[in-house]
Amino acid sequence: MMVAMLITLKAIIYLSKFLLRSLNHMENLQKNASSTNDSQSKLRKYASLNRTSEELLRSTIVFHVEGALLRSSSVFPYFMLVAFEAGGILRALVLLFLYPFVCLVSRELALKIMVFLCFFGIKKESFRIGTTVLPKFFLEDVGHEGFEVMMKCGKKVGVSDLPSVMVEGFLKEYLGVDAVIGRKLKVACGYFTGLMEAKTGSSVLNSGEKELDFHLIGFGCSSMFPHEHIFSHCKDVLLVNEAEKRKWNVLPRNKYPKSLIFHDGRLAFRPTSVDTLVMFLWLPLGLFLAIIRLIANLSLPYKLSLPLLAFTGMRGTISRSKLVASVELPRSYTCSNGGKSSIEVANHVQTEIARALGFECTSLTRKDKYMILA
Repeated sequence: MMVAMLITLKAIIYLSKFLLRSLNHMENLQKNASSTNDSQSKLRKYASLNRTSEELLRSTIVFHVEGALLRSSSVFPYFMLVAFEAGGILRALVLLFLYPFVCLVSRELALKIMVFLCFFGIKKESFRIGTTVLPKFFLEDVGHEGFEVMMKCGKKVGVSDLPSVMVEGFLKEYLGVDAVIGRKLKVACGYFTGLMEAKTGSSVLNSGEKELDFHLIGFGCSSMFPHEHIFSHCKDVLLVNEAEKRKWNVLPRNKYPKSLIFHDGRLAFRPTSVDTLVMFLWLPLGLFLAIIRLIANLSLPYKLSLPLLAFTGMRGTISRSKLVASVELPRSYTCSNGGKSSIEVANHVQTEIARALGFECTSLTRKDKYMILA
C-alpha cells in the first residue's frame, strides 16, 4: 500500500509539471482545432457510401472507433476500468478526483492526462485488461447502425485515439478487424511510463495501397475527427454527427461476430463518472453492512438471521431444492439403467441446470477459459 501511494504521489507531481507545460500551449491547440473544423467542412463534401454490395466487399473501410463505432463519446469508463482493475482503488480515486479538471482541457490533452494516470508504473507483461475486461464493455457500447456500415466492407481497419493495448484485443478478437491503428505507449524497464508516442498510421495505409488493390472508405464522426492524415488516403469518407449517434441502438448480443463467453474483472457495471462516484460513496456504508451481516450470520440462529439479512437489503437466491426439482433425469440418462457414463450424465445435468437458469452451454473447458483469460 505504501509503495502504491508513493508511486501515485510521484505521478501527481509529474502530472502537475506536465500540465503547466501543456497549458502554455493552449493557444496553439485552439488554432489547430480551428484548422481541423475547416478540414471537416471539406470532408463533408466527399462522396458518400453509395456503392453496391459487391463493390463494398472489394473495399476496405477505415473507421474511427470512438467516433463511428461506439455510441458514447466519453472514454472515461474505459480508463476507469484500467485504473481500477490494473492500478487499484487508490489510482481510481485519483482519476475520479482529477476528472472535473480533465473535462476543462482539450480532448487530446485530456487523453494524455488519463493515459498517464492509468498506465504510469503498470508492468507491461502483466497487463491483460485489454483482452479480459474491456471487450465486454466495448461490445455493450457498440452502435448497431455503425456496426452494420463497418460489416458491409470486405476488409476493416480500426483507428483509435486510445492506446493499442486497450482496443486491439476487442477489435481483432471480437469484431474480426484486420488491422488496428492505435497509440503506442512508451515503456521503460518493462513498465509503462504513461506517455504515448506520436500518432502514426499513414505508413500502414501507404504500404497497404501498394500491396493490395483496394478502395479505401473512411467512416468517422464530424465532431471527432483527429486522424485527417489517415483519412486523407480514403477516396470516400462517410461522416456521422452526434445527433445521429444518439439515435443509434445497442448492438444485440445475437449480432456479435464472436460470442462473449469469458469475462474477468471486479466491476459488473459500466463505470461512468457519476456511477463511480456513487460506488465510492457507498463503500463505507457497504463495509458497515457487510460486518453487520457477518455478525448476524455467525451469531444468530437461521430463523432470526434471515429476516435481519433481508432487512439490510440482502436478497435470497434460488433454493437448491427448487433447482434440483427442475432437473428431471430420465432413466435413459442414468449410469445403471441407461448405460450412460458418468461424464455423459454430468453433462446432461449441467445442461438442464443451465436451461433452468437461462444460460447456454458451450463445449469449452476450464483449461480453455484460463487460456483465453491468461
